[in-house]
Amino acid sequence: MSPTRRILFLTIVIASAASATGQKIAGGKFNDAIKRSEGSAEMISTVAQLSQNGIPKNLMEQAAAIGVFPCKKIDLLIEHAILCPGVIVSRTQNSWSLPAFYRFGSGGFGRPDPALAQANALILLFLTKAPVDWSGKASLLRMRETVAGPLGSITEEQASALINGHVIAYALRKDKLRGAMLKSDSWIGIGLVEDNNINAPLYGIKGREVLAGRKTIPASLPAGISAFQAAVQKHWPVAGNRP
Repeated sequence: MSPTRRILFLTIVIASAASATGQKIAGGKFNDAIKRSEGSAEMISTVAQLSQNGIPKNLMEQAAAIGVFPCKKIDLLIEHAILCPGVIVSRTQNSWSLPAFYRFGSGGFGRPDPALAQANALILLFLTKAPVDWSGKASLLRMRETVAGPLGSITEEQASALINGHVIAYALRKDKLRGAMLKSDSWIGIGLVEDNNINAPLYGIKGREVLAGRKTIPASLPAGISAFQAAVQKHWPVAGNRP
């Protein structure tokens, strides 16, 4: 598969799924968005309970943004995709932002990476403000450094060294966590896009604007939308706003 066709295939898969979600949003009063935020909150709480085999605390404390993406497989003849609709929160001065809705996807010719194909969810730690700075179009992660996340305890020096990686990735399967390599090649593409079929009608702004902390978000939001934000703040409170 040529790089152009690989990108087109992945974009079509993600866009088609986003369009279907937009139809659900119109008739479901944000039920899908609430389920995504609450489901991601449960998953990140599960991860927080892991000790020796969890995400290092000092790495979480350096994350500029955290995303959780429950995944499902899509098979189209000889082309295959992993579609992971999820949410991202970014670190603000006193807390974490409301969840912005994004979609992670991996697809192309041939079988996807086994670690990703078998994962219940993908967890991404952004050690820079990358999601805020990226455009709303599909962003190939191969164009930015990504690394498989370490487990357990690491030294401050080891944590600082990982800051050079824009994205730290983990795969969650049956309450077990492992570092995941995210890679694109001539056959498989990887992308991350804003799910503005949810962000726009819910917040009135785009996903990256939610992460940037714009104050135009409506004062009243459906119950459950902030579940992921609350879970991350509970387990990894931002300094200055600790319970």
